[in-house]
Amino acid sequence: MSTHQLDSVMNITPGAFQAILAKNPNAVAWHSSLPYSWADPCPRELTLNTAVAPWDDPNMRKAVSLIIDRNQIISVAYEGTSTASKTMFVQYGGMEPSIDAIVNAGYGVDASAHVDQADALLTAAGWAKDGNGIYAKDGNELSLDILTDNSTAEYTRTTDVLVEQFQAAGINATSEPVTGATITAARQSGNYDAMYNWEQCGSVNEPWKSLDTMNVKWYQPVGTTANFNFMRWNTDGAKAYSQIVDQIGVLPLGDPSIPGLVAQAYKYVYDETAVIPLVQAAKLVPFDTTYWKGWPTSDNNYLQPTTWWENTEVILVHLQKAGSS
Repeated sequence: MSTHQLDSVMNITPGAFQAILAKNPNAVAWHSSLPYSWADPCPRELTLNTAVAPWDDPNMRKAVSLIIDRNQIISVAYEGTSTASKTMFVQYGGMEPSIDAIVNAGYGVDASAHVDQADALLTAAGWAKDGNGIYAKDGNELSLDILTDNSTAEYTRTTDVLVEQFQAAGINATSEPVTGATITAARQSGNYDAMYNWEQCGSVNEPWKSLDTMNVKWYQPVGTTANFNFMRWNTDGAKAYSQIVDQIGVLPLGDPSIPGLVAQAYKYVYDETAVIPLVQAAKLVPFDTTYWKGWPTSDNNYLQPTTWWENTEVILVHLQKAGSS
């Protein structure tokens, strides 16, 4: 793209885009200045397999969440161009009533790490640090293998940060970058310990779509194909959660009772750490205007700049040769 050989580039870092701009002033992004990127509707998260020991213990999952410094993820992996997630929802304006209800009820996640609280939970579960500074129990060290899609630096940089944080806190974590097909197979079969993903994506102006992805109606045991509920959540709390989600699902959009019901349902997500919210997603997708104009930007906002979605055809038919009227 620096030498006009590409008209579009998939998600890159702000530093890479600034390097392109230094050589190619015709390059554009969603915003003309920092953060440059478009806010993707799929917040990033860490999913632990709730059917696999020791992560079938909610307190173990909560300890993992407490170790995470989300501000460091933003600083390192996103170069300061994203924000920490408060819940599993995208932080679009239409979702604010639900997010506010959850946070006001005390079920939001803190952007800062609380390693001391995590240590208390792990110690109570019988884990103690060995001579290597890693938690161990019955002669076995506490390990966590995190699968991540290797297709963009955003994903691998985030899991690298997580691994460093977990290692420093005493969990022998590793990051395993794999192809999209491999991670899809592991997700659907349940053959994994932990996974960096965005599986609660769906809601952009109402909460039910994302909430329903964890409904127990989708539950399948490990080794059988699941279409949703990839964390295999099937506790009594999950069942109570699902009843409330089903209640929300038959209400009309904008019903005033929905935010309160969302908070009631989310209590079970929070208490059992069914999913671990990380950060909001930022997609920096540059376009070169040397040969073609009409690319989507915040100033030419006819569509989002998602070249990996089905809307790519819409973008293409909006393009005109540069210099044409």
